[in-house]
Amino acid sequence: MTKPATVDHIRRDFYQIALDWIYLRSHLPTPIHNEQARRNTSREYGHPAEWASDHAARIADILTEWHAMLAEHRNETPPKTHTAEQPRVVKAWQYLEPRFDQLSQLVDPEAFTEIRDMHWEFKRRLGYTNPTHTLPTPCPNDECGQLTLQRRIAVGTDLIVCGACGYTVKEQHYPLFARMILDTLLDEAS
Repeated sequence: MTKPATVDHIRRDFYQIALDWIYLRSHLPTPIHNEQARRNTSREYGHPAEWASDHAARIADILTEWHAMLAEHRNETPPKTHTAEQPRVVKAWQYLEPRFDQLSQLVDPEAFTEIRDMHWEFKRRLGYTNPTHTLPTPCPNDECGQLTLQRRIAVGTDLIVCGACGYTVKEQHYPLFARMILDTLLDEAS
């Protein structure tokens, strides 16, 4: 039997991706579909709305799959998979929400990591996980020198990383890095 906290975690994870779907569909535009557009086998996003649209569709598909799996286990009618996203997300939530306790007993807890990972990927891609600050100084790498340094702060780490070349300054080297910047600014001023 699963602990109640586990059911609460499962409920929260499903709730978060449902909110992610709502946010994607209500705040980010959908891409224009062109029937005559050339098809490509690799997926490159030319506009953030394409990523948002694909991610929202993925969320709808995963919720529908969980709905179908539980409905099959309960010998109930499976969800319709060839309908629009919104009705599938709504029906999946309405079906799953009162049955999370049963779902938690049916499936190994590790199976739910997909839901949690999807939510964190969403937050990471939108920049909601860790603060970054762009620094107004060029990269110290002699081959780069671009103004793309960012300070990235996360739990247990504090790094300065160049967005162009990947040059990294660890926190323990900040005093030396600050001295180098000051020396450069003093040389430029004289």
